[in-house]
Amino acid sequence: MHGGQALVSQSRLGRTDKVGAQLESSGDTRLDHSLGIILAELAWKFKVRPGFGYFDDRGSPNALALPESRLPSSEGTVLFGREMLSTQLKNPNGDMFIMGICAHEFAHIVQFFSGFYERLSKGQQTKKLVELHADFLSGYYMGSRKINYSPAELVSLGRSWESIGDSSYTDPQHHGTSEERLQAVEQGFRFARDRPEFGVKAACEVGARYLKI
Repeated sequence: MHGGQALVSQSRLGRTDKVGAQLESSGDTRLDHSLGIILAELAWKFKVRPGFGYFDDRGSPNALALPESRLPSSEGTVLFGREMLSTQLKNPNGDMFIMGICAHEFAHIVQFFSGFYERLSKGQQTKKLVELHADFLSGYYMGSRKINYSPAELVSLGRSWESIGDSSYTDPQHHGTSEERLQAVEQGFRFARDRPEFGVKAACEVGARYLKI
């Protein structure tokens, strides 16, 4: 993982051994520490305090955000699948994608507690606008970090993001096509680099306008 500010994370790990529920550790102490730094940075940047944990996603790699707060003094919950984590770490620059996915899920927490989830969902048959807005905010987070990413890292991130698009246009879980998802991330990234003085509230509004909402 790229380094971040050594802040004390507001996210806390839960413990349970049931599939789909929270697990205390990824199984790698160094990874947990590195990811903890990123989670602290995300909590500070996005002004939210979700609980965080891993879960057993064998057979269906995934990460998710929930509006329910499973831990005391938290806002919502972010869960990251162990299989998704281990798979991505095997890929070149997979840590970039993991960071982007964490930012995407934290973006959902922002949506849940700011009114943007309702605004983006109103009258929609799919989750597409909600997901593309979270992609925009993920790109915004990546762009706001004071790091000069290498061209290889950015290309790798773009290819990874394209891989999670889908063409199930009428499925309620439709997240957007590969092109739409990549474009949303790129737009958020550019916004952060062009206007570093703006915080997450402004980014939420700009992202909604980008989606014509």
